[in-house]
Amino acid sequence: MTNRTAFRVGIALDGVGWHPAAWSHAPGADPAALFTGDHWTGWGRAAAAGGVDFVTLEDGLGLWTDRFGTAADDTGRRVRGRLDPVVVATLLLATTGIPEVVVTRNVTHFPPFQVAAQLASLAAIGPGRVVWRPQVSADARDAAVVGGAPTPALEPQDVYVPTRIARRLRDLFRDAEDHVRAVRRLWETFPATALGGEDGAFWRPGHIRPVPFTGEPRYPAAGPLTVPVSTPPAVAVLAHHALEPYRLAAAVADRVFLTPTTENPLSGLIAAFRQVEALTPDRVETQVYADVAVVLGDSEDHAQDRLGRLDAAAGEPWSTDTGVFTGTAKRLAGELADRRDGLGLAGVRLRPAVLADDGGRVVRELAPLTR
Repeated sequence: MTNRTAFRVGIALDGVGWHPAAWSHAPGADPAALFTGDHWTGWGRAAAAGGVDFVTLEDGLGLWTDRFGTAADDTGRRVRGRLDPVVVATLLLATTGIPEVVVTRNVTHFPPFQVAAQLASLAAIGPGRVVWRPQVSADARDAAVVGGAPTPALEPQDVYVPTRIARRLRDLFRDAEDHVRAVRRLWETFPATALGGEDGAFWRPGHIRPVPFTGEPRYPAAGPLTVPVSTPPAVAVLAHHALEPYRLAAAVADRVFLTPTTENPLSGLIAAFRQVEALTPDRVETQVYADVAVVLGDSEDHAQDRLGRLDAAAGEPWSTDTGVFTGTAKRLAGELADRRDGLGLAGVRLRPAVLADDGGRVVRELAPLTR
């Protein structure tokens, strides 16, 4: 790949990695370090220096677990806490040269005005470098933590059955669509042109306006926003293979992260998403990205051996909501090139199994091959 603008590579930053046994394979990791700015800015600077195009930050209201519908892991072997992604994004935008930061923000339990103000503040720090990933929460524990309204119960087996996801979460995704539209309307209420003027005035009141009435929206925020907006953030949606997430992405997202698996290859997912997109009223033009977990090695055998040791430490094979690529950075770069050319893939978000190892290989080995 020679044209770097034609294909974008991002790293999903989360703790010490995405594999359940990442902590036990993170050399020299210090628990306290994960809650300091140095950990995050270090990775932001490394990613920027290596040519990575963006990093993503996760949101979480309760202590994190990958076991849906069960209590969080209490063995002491897992990273369970997260810093607020808005705080981390502030650090990355202000102190690193990473081209773009994708900030996940919960839309089920945070009101549109709060989200709009937070993202607008980030956009003021890094104009054109902020992307918002709205996140739907279907975990009852999140509602318990913040005192919000209970959400529909999603059982572990539902995650793998698209029709069950659609039936249980339809209202949540429809609310999320209205939430994103409300945030975008709020961003329009205080344009940066309202600040200053030829007459030396500090601001121009006539440029600041309330949200226009648009029927009966789910979130009737009147505005105006309290933060000027010069460059509204783009919107990205992580969409698992189901109708409602696809519909949300088609309706409001500038880019969508699709989750290919062996049973659902990327070609089929893109075709399915484009079908949903074509049937979605008021759709926006959406770029397609792949969302893939990675275990990388010096050779194919080395990568497989690493995954085997991680799974053994976790006590079970790694099961994720997306596919797991296991192999060399060179082979991954080749497969991404094929999907870019054959499927029109705009980019990829990579979830490193162990950040120090796999994230490091993405920066050192994969990113240079995708330029």
